[in-house]
Amino acid sequence: MIKSVLRFGRLAACLCLVLALAGPSRAQNQRPPRPPEYSELVAASRIKDPAVRLKEFERIKAAYPSSRFMAAIDQSIVRARVELADGLEAVLAVQKDFLAGVKGPARLEAPLNAAGQILSHPKLKTFDKAAVLKAVSDYRDLAIKISAEPGVYEGVAPGRREAFKSFAVTSFGILTAQAHLNADQPAKALEALEAFRKEGGAAGTDYFYTLGGAYRTLGRTKEAYDAYLAAAVGGHDDALAAARELYLKMNGKSDGFEAALEAKAKEAPYDPGPFTAPTDWKGRTVLAELFTGSECPPCVAADLGFDGLIESYPGKYLAVLVYHLPIPRPDPMINAAAKARQEFYDVNSTPTVVIDGEKDMSGGGSRGLAEAKFRQYKAAIDAKLGSAPDAVLKVRASRFGDAVKVDFDAGGAVAGAEYHLVLVQGEEKYKGSNGLLVHKMVVRDLLTVEPGAGRTAAFDLAASEAQAGQYLTDFETTNRRFQGFKFAERHDKIDRSQLRIVFFAQDPASKKVLNAAVADVK
Repeated sequence: MIKSVLRFGRLAACLCLVLALAGPSRAQNQRPPRPPEYSELVAASRIKDPAVRLKEFERIKAAYPSSRFMAAIDQSIVRARVELADGLEAVLAVQKDFLAGVKGPARLEAPLNAAGQILSHPKLKTFDKAAVLKAVSDYRDLAIKISAEPGVYEGVAPGRREAFKSFAVTSFGILTAQAHLNADQPAKALEALEAFRKEGGAAGTDYFYTLGGAYRTLGRTKEAYDAYLAAAVGGHDDALAAARELYLKMNGKSDGFEAALEAKAKEAPYDPGPFTAPTDWKGRTVLAELFTGSECPPCVAADLGFDGLIESYPGKYLAVLVYHLPIPRPDPMINAAAKARQEFYDVNSTPTVVIDGEKDMSGGGSRGLAEAKFRQYKAAIDAKLGSAPDAVLKVRASRFGDAVKVDFDAGGAVAGAEYHLVLVQGEEKYKGSNGLLVHKMVVRDLLTVEPGAGRTAAFDLAASEAQAGQYLTDFETTNRRFQGFKFAERHDKIDRSQLRIVFFAQDPASKKVLNAAVADVK
C-alpha cells in the first residue's frame, strides 16, 4: 500500500510546479513565449536524486531572481529538503519554516503539499505511524482554518474561489485515507474515502487505488479488484499489476484479463444514470461538439464526460461530434473536417465544448473530474432539448462496399443556413499521452450539401481515407511548430462496422444550430 501513498504524495508535492508550468493547451498562434528558465525548470523537476535536484533549483533561483515561477521553485526546493530529512521531526521543521513565509493563495495549497510530502517520504516506513496520521490530520485542520480567511483568495477570480477552496480542503480525504492505511487502519481509510466522496471529491485514479488498497487489506478481493481495475484504466501502473494479480487469484488463470481491462476502458468512470425524455419534446436534436486531442491530458475529463452523454442519450435527442486537433501535440486522428470546424468556431485550445453552436464551455481536468463535466454538459443540453427546432431534418444512410449513400430531407430551406453531413466513426483505439485507449464519435469527413426534400449524397470511404492520409503527410512536412515530426501511428483508416451520419443545419453568422438528425449506417 505504501506505493499508493508515494504516488499521491508526489502529485501533491509537485502541484505548485505543475500549475505554474502547465497552463491551457493552445494553438501555435496563441501560445505565449516561454521564459528562458522554462526548460531548465522542467529538466530540474525530472532529477531523481533530491540532493542534485536541490542544488539545481537553488542555482536556478539565484540565476533568475525575478522568475514568474518563483513560487514553484521555492516549493521544489522545500520538497527536496524534505526528502533529504532523516525523520518526521526534521520534515516538520523544514515545512514549518516554509509555511511561515507563504503568502496569498499558496497558503491554502501549502498544507496539502506538506501532507503529501510526508506520505511520499522515502523513509516513511521508519516514521511513527501514529505521528504521521496526526501530522496529516493537523495539516487538514490548518487548511480548513486558512480556507475561512477571505484574504487567502486575493488574486483568485471570484468564479474560481469556491472550486479552489474545495480542491485544497477536500483532497485531504485521500491523504487521510492513505495515512490510515499507513497506520494499519483500513476500515478508517474506507470511512475517510466515503467522507471524501460525500464532500464532492472526485473518484479519480488515486481514489480508486487507495480504495483498492483498503479493500485488499480487509480481504474483500472482488471489491479490491474492481477498484484496482478502475485505477489501472486511469494509467496507474501499480494498480495494473495489483488488478492482474487479483484476477489470477479469483479465476485461477490470467486469460481474459486484457479483455476485462479493455471493457473497463470503454466505460464511463461513473454512472450517467437513465435518460428521461422531456414530456413536451418538440423534435429538437441537440448537437454537442467536442474539440479534443489524444495528447492533451486535461482533455480526459471532457472526453469521458462526452462518453457519458453518448451512453445515456439516444441519437433521437442528441448528436455528438468529436474533432481531434494537434493541441498541444500532434494527434493521428486529425483531418481536414476537424480543421474546418476548428476555424469556423475559432477554437485555439483543447478541450473546447460547443452545444448547439454556443462556445461557452471550456476547461477540462483529470479522469476524476469526468462526472462533474458530464453534469455540466447535461445541464446545458437539457436546457435546450425542450425548445422547438428551427428546421425539420431527416436522414438515412446505408453502405455498399466503400460507398455510404445518404438520403436526407431538409424540407423548406432556411434562408442563409448551411447544411452539413458528417461521417462519424463510433470508436477508434489509440493510446496517446493522455492515457485514453478508446476515442468515441470521431469525425472522419464532412460534406456541405444543398437543402431540400428527397436529396441524396455519398461518402467514398476510400477517398476519405486517402484525404486523411494526405492531411497527415502534409502536417508532417509543412507544420512549422513540429518540424521533423513523424507520426508513429497513422489512424486515417475508417472502421466500416460502426459508422454514423450526423445531419445538421446551422446559421453561419450567429453559429446557432437550427436542428440535427442522426442515422446509423446500415
